[in-house]
Amino acid sequence: MARKKHPFELLQELEALSRKNAKGLPQEVEVKELWDGIGFRIGDIYMIAPIDQVNEILYYPSMTLVPGTMPWVKGLANIRGSLLPVMDLQRYLGQPAIHLRQHSRIIVINQGELTAGLLVDEVMGLRHFEPEERVSRIKKLDPTVKAYIRGAFRQGEIIWHLFDMSVLAADPEFYKVAV
Repeated sequence: MARKKHPFELLQELEALSRKNAKGLPQEVEVKELWDGIGFRIGDIYMIAPIDQVNEILYYPSMTLVPGTMPWVKGLANIRGSLLPVMDLQRYLGQPAIHLRQHSRIIVINQGELTAGLLVDEVMGLRHFEPEERVSRIKKLDPTVKAYIRGAFRQGEIIWHLFDMSVLAADPEFYKVAV
């Protein structure tokens, strides 16, 4: 009959087996800090908004037109019992109005006392950028658009312009909706 091993002896055997089968420590990998944002497009301009400046993304809702407003005001939408003013961001920026398509979306922002929906051509979802993708030179943009741009990133052939929703919300012109 085999002798019963003492618990300490069992622990020593386990330690020996562990050391024999142990793999080396994992290599130290440098973790890069990524910049995250919501990608969208108006016309042929690719934009990225800081993720903390976008509340939600909606399909184009049914809307009530508001007479006597600027052409870039699309109307009021009832979103879960709350009225949401919806603006055509492209038209507000002095570009042609957005033609509604299957990919058109509303980006809902809530900046201070402003809650608004911004109609854009397309939302490309969450985007991640590495620090070395930041570009210092931005191609020529219309001055009206450039006023809201706070930098850019390059991924492949696409330049993603950093659109600051807080600058839009602070612009007194954005509040002048009556004709």
